[in-house]
Amino acid sequence: MDSQEPRFAPDSAAIRINLGSTDLAPLELTFKAFLLTDVEEANKHLDSIQSHSVVGLDTEYKTGSGNQPREAKLCVVQIAIERRVYVLDMTAMQTCPEDLRRILEDPTIVKCGAGLNSDAQVLWTALHVNARSFRDIGHMARIAFPIYYRKHANPLSMQRCVGDILHRVMDKTDQKADWHLGLTDTTGGRDVQKLFRYAALDAQASLEVYRVLDDCLLETAMQRKVYIPGEWLTYDCVEGKAMRIATDINDKYVEWSCNICPWFVSGVFSNFWR
Repeated sequence: MDSQEPRFAPDSAAIRINLGSTDLAPLELTFKAFLLTDVEEANKHLDSIQSHSVVGLDTEYKTGSGNQPREAKLCVVQIAIERRVYVLDMTAMQTCPEDLRRILEDPTIVKCGAGLNSDAQVLWTALHVNARSFRDIGHMARIAFPIYYRKHANPLSMQRCVGDILHRVMDKTDQKADWHLGLTDTTGGRDVQKLFRYAALDAQASLEVYRVLDDCLLETAMQRKVYIPGEWLTYDCVEGKAMRIATDINDKYVEWSCNICPWFVSGVFSNFWR
């Protein structure tokens, strides 16, 4: 590599998506959303997802004592594909739909979203699902634009990703809503339609942000010949723990904490260039 070459890849795509825009409109639900409250109905709808390589994923849950995901109660699971979102009311189902389990554990289907490490822990606690092929858009954004986000030590939030990448404002007021009551209980005047739209919008946003960032990463890699290892973007979860996609000499998963990017040390991306 030329000694004069800059250490960081230039954020050429940042000009195209206008990072840091402040004139933002609210993010609207444009995907067709389906509320699923029955296991058989859920399996029928989710069966078609087998042909998709990427889905947007999110969950809503009630945290346990100490706000720990491992002690949380899973309430809603949202999956987005193309122009559709399936919102599964897990409080109304007696068992986990087999097609939901299949999608989560299928390594050929990428599940994208923000803060997925917590979602993975909740999915394991509630369903004993070892989910595979997660891509956290908060990590992807930092890798796609290392200069712009070089001062951010933690993964970006969904709100930050939606604001920077989609140029929209996302209202997260209902994140702490009474999800444990499900999406059909209107006791006390609960606005379940509002909660349903919020849940669907989260999954839609995950997929929309992912698509933009995936293009940006490809642009960065092609223009500057930047090496972006797969394990920087994708990870599996085993028993609720984030694991690197690679295995050790004993063919066991190598543990990796997603809370801190291991390639981001003291504000510098290490081994970013080929």
